[in-house]
Amino acid sequence: MDRYNELRQIIENAGDSVEFAEFGEGVSDKWISKAERRLNILLPESYKWWLKNYGGAEIYGEEIFSIYEQDFDSVIGGDIVYMYEQNKKIYQFSNNILVICETEDEMFYFDTSEDKIDNEYSIYTINTRELYAYDFIEFLEKRILN
Repeated sequence: MDRYNELRQIIENAGDSVEFAEFGEGVSDKWISKAERRLNILLPESYKWWLKNYGGAEIYGEEIFSIYEQDFDSVIGGDIVYMYEQNKKIYQFSNNILVICETEDEMFYFDTSEDKIDNEYSIYTINTRELYAYDFIEFLEKRILN
């Protein structure tokens, strides 16, 4: 079984504490391309797979940032473009920090300054700058299973 199917099984078996959209009801390629242009970042393949197939999610009440398919100049909330631009303004984050989830005590981000390995960025924690996951699939698995 490939990693995407394994992740899909984990999501399906996660129960009520995890809320994902129905599989196959995700974000369009058009909006993913718009977001990449606005961010000036090529998003990792596993994150794009998740966007296209689920579109959004909350894991134990914590939103995984996605693309809301709304004008980026007026959208608010957990849209990844909105959050990226807000984090740069509020926290003066560098262009290479793309936050994908905020919890009560931590922020998780793609470090886009790294060379992508297999079209993936690693995910780090903002407070400790420690590696949390090698890619988005591992990030979701850890958030769901831990």
